Amino acid sequence: MRALGVGLVTAVAIGFGATYSDHAALLPLLAADLGLSDAQAGLLSAALFVAYIATTLLTSGVPDRIGPKRAIGVGLAVSIAGTAIFAAGNGFPVLLAAKAVQGVGSALAFVAAARYIAGLYGTAQPHFALGLYGAGFPLGSALALLATPTVAATIGGWRASFGLEAVALAAVLGVWLAAPSVRGARREGSMLDALRCANCWLVSLQHAAGFGLAIASGSWITVFLLREFSLTLALSGILGSTLLFVAVVTRPLGGLAVTKGLARTKGVMRIGDVAAVMGVALLAIPGRPLAVALAGAIILGAGVGLPYAPVFNTAAASLRRAPGAAQGMAAAGGTAGVMIGAPVMGYAVQTWGFAAAWGFVGLIGLCALAGTLVMRGEEELSRDRG
Repeated sequence: MRALGVGLVTAVAIGFGATYSDHAALLPLLAADLGLSDAQAGLLSAALFVAYIATTLLTSGVPDRIGPKRAIGVGLAVSIAGTAIFAAGNGFPVLLAAKAVQGVGSALAFVAAARYIAGLYGTAQPHFALGLYGAGFPLGSALALLATPTVAATIGGWRASFGLEAVALAAVLGVWLAAPSVRGARREGSMLDALRCANCWLVSLQHAAGFGLAIASGSWITVFLLREFSLTLALSGILGSTLLFVAVVTRPLGGLAVTKGLARTKGVMRIGDVAAVMGVALLAIPGRPLAVALAGAIILGAGVGLPYAPVFNTAAASLRRAPGAAQGMAAAGGTAGVMIGAPVMGYAVQTWGFAAAWGFVGLIGLCALAGTLVMRGEEELSRDRG
């Protein structure tokens, strides 16, 4: 039951991860067809995550009331609708609305999935399982970067690509109906308690530097390779997806390192922050060769992936009377990173170039690293509770 549940919830994460960057590698086609500017392209990701943040703050208690499995199913259904709307969109306002609907669906399911895994494991340590689930998001985003240019070229353009994605999400929903059910947790606190929790804010900053920078960078890495090295769109999508594929591997590895006692939660976060800063430094070097840029993308991918499980377990430990609210706040921090990061990177690219855009990413990583100096990790919180 536990293995089946983790496998299916990871498949759900792959589906949602695809919606985060399904438009990224198709931006040149969208721009040619609908006349989108770089700044408008950056706002597509922002629309998804503005809706995500608002929904997360308002609905973090829903999984505990209706059950995690049902909440995840509702989230998938809403995301299917958003993807179909995007496929039919005929202008920038409709595309923005479609990404917002996708964001609502993802938010309804995200905290529910974390609570679902907690229900599967009970009192056992879920670090590795949570890392596997978290790996699904960059895997889905990477697959979207990798596949959408080829799909668009093969079956009829960007609209067909989004239509096929909606069908795939519907298949994921059908499979999810076979997932084992778990009981909702008793909730004694609320999102207001999480907003008053200083450690929850610091954990949110970590997720902004992890998930937020992963998706923001993934949204622009294909265009970066296309413009800086004059590669084809398909090759740029393939090479750009390595950033997210590395995060796929390092998310469960970060959880495994804590489970095996190789590192403490806060130590994994610091390693990730340092790697992210090193990676963007290589990407930002003027005139860097392609090999150096790819090395930077790989190091950045490792940095943004490692802290995932430590972040969400530390969030839950920061507010034990309402762990879902604390995890929802961490999720909101990550989405704020995308909401701010993607359009700021777009503006920086349009105004100053990619070096400035990567410099902004590095600044967020440095802020997160500084935050670990005052944050309490899961082990410290557990010791204080004991």
